Amino acid sequence: MTRVRGRVAVLLLAGLVTASCSVQPSGRGVLLGSPGLDVPSSPSTSVAPPPRRLEAPTETHTGKGNATVQLSWPTDVPGYLTFDCPRCDSNIFVHTDGDEFSLINAIGSYHGTVWFNAIEGRDPSRVLTITANSSWTATITDHRTLPTLTAGKPHAGKGDAVLAIPAGVTHATFQTSSKGHSAVWVQGGGTMDLPVNEIGAATVDFPVQARTFLEVEAYDGSWTVTAS
Repeated sequence: MTRVRGRVAVLLLAGLVTASCSVQPSGRGVLLGSPGLDVPSSPSTSVAPPPRRLEAPTETHTGKGNATVQLSWPTDVPGYLTFDCPRCDSNIFVHTDGDEFSLINAIGSYHGTVWFNAIEGRDPSRVLTITANSSWTATITDHRTLPTLTAGKPHAGKGDAVLAIPAGVTHATFQTSSKGHSAVWVQGGGTMDLPVNEIGAATVDFPVQARTFLEVEAYDGSWTVTAS
């Protein structure tokens, strides 16, 4: 039985997709009604402890084309994978053998950051399976390398990214003019919320707890996140 990633996006607005408005692929697959997935339709109101802030040395792998990479990354440390394939011009897939399974699903050149081993109690990732048609670099770091939001100051980005929420922040606003699919996942201690799951231009305000992390899933769309 194939394991699927516990935080894969449920596309709530599929009915908006028409022949005149194509949606570009995101960094995750779209899965509807899959058994065993606890994906919230709105932000959780429960107060969970902050996620783990464990540390490990940076791990880097390089290659060309398809590859299977054995990780030395500790299975109990959340990892943040930055994948670069600037000359790819076909499908890119990065899968793991853990419960999170599909980390990246894109077409063409790619630069972005995603997380894995982020939910406690799930089967961790030990192997990356990479599908690409050019040279690539996969860099895994801990939370210390992540950009940290500054309250009141918009943070602009493009594509997939992971951001740290500092102490004192209680809300965040996500804004994009992209025509594609955008999602924002927020970590709690052992939980994962999906406050943003949109197609097209959107502005969404949502609560967050301090000292957590959020992941923007936007493939190659531009966006801003503002903490307050």
